[in-house]
Amino acid sequence: MDRYFIAYATNIKADELTKSIPEAKIISYGYVKNYALQFVGYDGHAIATVVKKFGAKLPVAIWDFPIEMRNMLTNYEQFPYLYERKKVTAHVGKFKMRGEIYVTKQNLRFGTPSEEYLQTLKKAYSEAGFDPNLIDEALKRQPKE
Repeated sequence: MDRYFIAYATNIKADELTKSIPEAKIISYGYVKNYALQFVGYDGHAIATVVKKFGAKLPVAIWDFPIEMRNMLTNYEQFPYLYERKKVTAHVGKFKMRGEIYVTKQNLRFGTPSEEYLQTLKKAYSEAGFDPNLIDEALKRQPKE
């Protein structure tokens, strides 16, 4: 595993991951090139994921935690049942940080999240200093199935 956990969606919140892994801490915020936020699952219950999209910039939080906590993160992210790991590079100013991002398995259909989930995401983005309107933009880009 690369040292860092690159998080999007609700894990951008500074207190979210620490509920399960108290030793975890956000060390920075940045973005990942060529990935965009989308939603998968049943309408009204969909969750955030990311998909490759040329030219996109995905807002992320970069988490650090002791390597021995990897199993806790794996369980927290329901790997390998719901998510798979991908290696990505997060850009933080002039710096690049390698890490792993958890992406939902691609066999899930696109769907609409609940209003409560959307509000939670917008609050997380706002608290992290990202524009919460990016959540609405992701919904507008959502493929129709």
